[in-house]
Amino acid sequence: MVKKGILGVLVGIWLLAPHPSGGAAWPWQWNRVDKQGNRTGKWRAYYNHKPDQLMYTGRFKKGKERGTWKTFSADGKLERLEKYEPKHKRIKTTFYHPNGTVSHRGMAYLFEEKNLLMYKWHGDWHYYDSTGQWRGWKSFSRGISGSPQPILTNRPPTKKGASRAW
Repeated sequence: MVKKGILGVLVGIWLLAPHPSGGAAWPWQWNRVDKQGNRTGKWRAYYNHKPDQLMYTGRFKKGKERGTWKTFSADGKLERLEKYEPKHKRIKTTFYHPNGTVSHRGMAYLFEEKNLLMYKWHGDWHYYDSTGQWRGWKSFSRGISGSPQPILTNRPPTKKGASRAW
């Protein structure tokens, strides 16, 4: 029993001890770059004018965003949540009001234009007021809105009429 305890302590020290790579082996290192210069693993950034305030967190794989990304305001509130789905070349995106309720949500898709790959809002985006009540929708095609303002209605979408994203 004592041998297992000593072994556990030694493994713990090894995992947390500084390594020649410049960091601990566990749980991970932030903001790494692979041999090809691609961002990899978990990343985070802070505001220049508020170095203790987190601006965003997310994960890269071979230089491309993966998984869930969170963007925060300068006062620390969640502004945007993005879920990258690279197989479908899309991002499920949700924006938030300052009080934390959903402001609007929809999908962004990857399009190629002039030899550049860009994510653009596409399809129906749903809009909510600061109390969380559904207010209407706005349709986008390759980043271009079909109307300058959301089409307002007090009736939430039905399952048949709801956007495929939600």
